[in-house]
Amino acid sequence: MFRAFHIATFELKRYLTNRSELAFSIALPIALFALMYGAFGGETSFSATVNVVDLDGGPHARTLIDQLDDFDGLSVRERDIEDADDALDRSAVLLVLVIPNGFTSELDSGDSPRLTFKQRGNGGETGQIVAAIVRDVADEIAGRVRVSRTVASATGAVDIDAATVDIAINNAVTNALNEPPVDVIVSGIDAEDADILDRLIPGLLVMFLLFAVTLGSQTLVEERRGKTLERLMTTRLGINQLFIGKYLAGVFRATLQAIILLTLAFVVLQIGNLAEFLQLAAMSILVASAVTAVGLLISSAARTSDQAIWTAVFFTMFMTVFGGTFFDVGSEGFLFLLSKITINHYAIEAMSQILSTGAQITDQLVGIGVMLGVTVVGLVIARILFKVT
Repeated sequence: MFRAFHIATFELKRYLTNRSELAFSIALPIALFALMYGAFGGETSFSATVNVVDLDGGPHARTLIDQLDDFDGLSVRERDIEDADDALDRSAVLLVLVIPNGFTSELDSGDSPRLTFKQRGNGGETGQIVAAIVRDVADEIAGRVRVSRTVASATGAVDIDAATVDIAINNAVTNALNEPPVDVIVSGIDAEDADILDRLIPGLLVMFLLFAVTLGSQTLVEERRGKTLERLMTTRLGINQLFIGKYLAGVFRATLQAIILLTLAFVVLQIGNLAEFLQLAAMSILVASAVTAVGLLISSAARTSDQAIWTAVFFTMFMTVFGGTFFDVGSEGFLFLLSKITINHYAIEAMSQILSTGAQITDQLVGIGVMLGVTVVGLVIARILFKVT
């Protein structure tokens, strides 16, 4: 058994010094994770500066400016009219909000004052968003003023201080904002029903482990044709030890690849905790064992490198496409039936359950059983077909 481990560690060292294999099995997945981080991991926030010219100077104008400055993602820069016009002429800014003289008095009197937007062209995409935010904030302020005026008019016969009315209305509005009558739920990628990454990560992981089948099967055929295996038989190494060593080498290599990919996913995308990481790592070892057994079977049956490569490619593509690697195939139909004969279906379902529902690996008896079954059957048949010449 020690000699088998020696073969396995030697193969692993050779793998780590092979730049082309490292690029395909590790560098390429890392590049894909970088793209996934750009798509799912980064938080995109809106930020803009509102250029404001206040020609009114009244309290409602000041309230509008303060609320815009407090708005998440917005900052206010106040300008005078000459400075604003000069900035627009130089295209230093694309949109300027002008609060006209009489804005406060018209609101108090029940009129509908108009805000003015000076802009170059259409104001740009950011400017259009800023204009929409300004309208919403201004409408909210106008609504409060109207409510205050209506309440004051309705209670005119009662001796109620106007400031008391304003305080009561502001408190009511604040309570409505804190406890809105309509609940709006934003469902992100980390929600239970939107398990994009919960399926994408296991799918990507299993797919690249399957690609290891291609590399492993080709290498063994080339070693047989190059008499490398035959020369090893002139040493004290037995054929069973050689076979076990090749198997362990494949498992070690695939496991190393899986751990690297899982570490990237958990650190960069922050998709789970340490317990889930350890359980996925354990499941990855089972998947690595199964795909390595399949790779040994292919390489033992193949007589040329082309046969090994094309058989491994067909096997990998079939498992990836029909196994529901990146999408749910449902629970009925022809595609679902095809997925039931793939390794991917059981491996991804088990990993997805651990990620999305917090299930334990001990609950994934079907997935574990399939991986162990593929490993045992694959190794038995591969050993029967395994030859060194």
